[in-house]
Amino acid sequence: MKGLRWCYTRLPSQAEDDLSGKEGEEEEDEKEEAVPAPEDPVEPQLVEASQVMGASEIRQVGHGPGSKDFNPEPEGPAHLSHPRQLSLHLPPRVTGHSWSLAFCTSRDGFSLRSLYRRMEGHSGPVLLVLRDQDGQMFGAFSSSALRLSKGFYGTGETFLFSFSPQLKVFKWTGNNSFFVKGDLDSLMMGSGSGQFGLWLDGDLYRGGSHPCATFNNEVLARQEQFCIMELEAWALS
Repeated sequence: MKGLRWCYTRLPSQAEDDLSGKEGEEEEDEKEEAVPAPEDPVEPQLVEASQVMGASEIRQVGHGPGSKDFNPEPEGPAHLSHPRQLSLHLPPRVTGHSWSLAFCTSRDGFSLRSLYRRMEGHSGPVLLVLRDQDGQMFGAFSSSALRLSKGFYGTGETFLFSFSPQLKVFKWTGNNSFFVKGDLDSLMMGSGSGQFGLWLDGDLYRGGSHPCATFNNEVLARQEQFCIMELEAWALS
């Protein structure tokens, strides 16, 4: 009986329940007021104008859905800029930072070696974007600077993307760690069964894209083989 009386006396009254509920609601209201949810993602700050990314892509790539089936509903033709689209999928650690144009073919020429040279001194992530002969825009986000390497490097933050015309992002599947590999005559991103998710030749003139196990991606361009018309590499400032 003592045990029962003790349990009974510990039960809160209806008034206490109501008071506790009101206090909980007040605490939730205070939390909501103190940390309001952002109405819009933070757009990456590009130090200079991009020749590849136009007025409708950057805003789709930072914190949003990362699957290849992600198909945002635009509120207008130019509702989201290219960088803003991309910002939805970038790692939180780079959100809100400025990006500088480390390399572009219109300024530095069509040369993979020049790209590697321009990457010297950079250790942070890189956003690689290009446009091919069909006007298709696609590329990759690398968790670290692009460089010559004996083997594959990078982390699971690396991903591939394309605008066709809506943004599609292909993130790491966990099946392998073939993120990025830099040779003198080619740059490769993603691999599996002898195929590369994205590869560029040493002249930055031709490239290719195939489905690969690293990202389970679709072909990024309209064709598996393509010619590069313009390429840019943006590095974290």
